Amino acid sequence: MLKPVLWVAIGGALGSILRYLMSRAIQENFGIDFPIGTLFVNLLGSFVIGFLYSYMVEGMLVAPHIRVFAITGILGGFTTFSSFSYESLQLLMEGNYLRFLIYFCTTNFGGIFLTFLGYNLGRML
Repeated sequence: MLKPVLWVAIGGALGSILRYLMSRAIQENFGIDFPIGTLFVNLLGSFVIGFLYSYMVEGMLVAPHIRVFAITGILGGFTTFSSFSYESLQLLMEGNYLRFLIYFCTTNFGGIFLTFLGYNLGRML
C-alpha cells in the first residue's frame, strides 16, 4: 500500500492539472477582465470539500488513504481555498469565533499584503 504522502502527491498532481484546465477553459469562455476561472474553481472546491468531508468522513467512513487522496490531495491541488473554507467552518462549528476571526482576517489580509510585498520585492531585484 502507498504511504499517505504518495497518495497526497498523486492526488495533488491530478487536482493541479484539473484546476489549470478548468480555470483556463472557464476564463476563455467568459472572456472578461475578471478572474472568473479562479473564482469558479475556488467556490467549486469549497463545495466539494464540504460534501466529501460529510460523505467520506462522517457518512461512509471511507478508508484513510482514500480520504487523504481525495480531500488533501486532489482538492488540495485543485484549490487551497477549499481547505481554508473547511478549516474556517470547523472553527465556527466548534464555537471558536475569535480563532475564526483571527484565521480569516490573517489569511485574507495577510495573504494579500504578502503577495503585494513579494511582488514589489521582485520588481526591485
